[in-house]
Amino acid sequence: MIGEIMKTKIICLLIICFLITGCSYVMDSVEGILTNRASFSINAFYVKEDGTLLISWTESLTGESLESFAGYEVYIITKPWDEFGTYELLAAPYNISPQSFFRVVGALGSPYTRTAVIPVLPSDLNGDGEYYVRLGIIKRKKDEDDNYYVMNVENYRIYTSLSRISGYQPVSIY
Repeated sequence: MIGEIMKTKIICLLIICFLITGCSYVMDSVEGILTNRASFSINAFYVKEDGTLLISWTESLTGESLESFAGYEVYIITKPWDEFGTYELLAAPYNISPQSFFRVVGALGSPYTRTAVIPVLPSDLNGDGEYYVRLGIIKRKKDEDDNYYVMNVENYRIYTSLSRISGYQPVSIY
């Protein structure tokens, strides 16, 4: 009996050690299971020469999630090295944010896109540093006749909600 308890504790400890040192994908998957927050991973890096943030993902949409798709949104921490700070909207398929650093990226309106190129400079945010980026999948709501709202800027603002969100990805913007 004590041997079984000890085995269980050792296995749990090994799993925790693996998860702590695991890659971003493992951590995002675990976070998704535990909190229903991060359900997929993204890759992101900054190209200083172009002043662009490149984001890619492999998450694909099928069935109901494809039918209800309204767009992707990119979120960023606006204060460098603030891992637990508040995320602000950086990019979306429609002009829905008054922030000076916000960008409209038409490709984010397609359910088939797997990349986004977003112009952003350190001066748009709070200077050089490591910023954290996430990608949200936005879904449309249905009207009283059980049809999905047609997407335009007004309907996007009113009749959408966050469906899923990626884990965060640190990016050095300098």
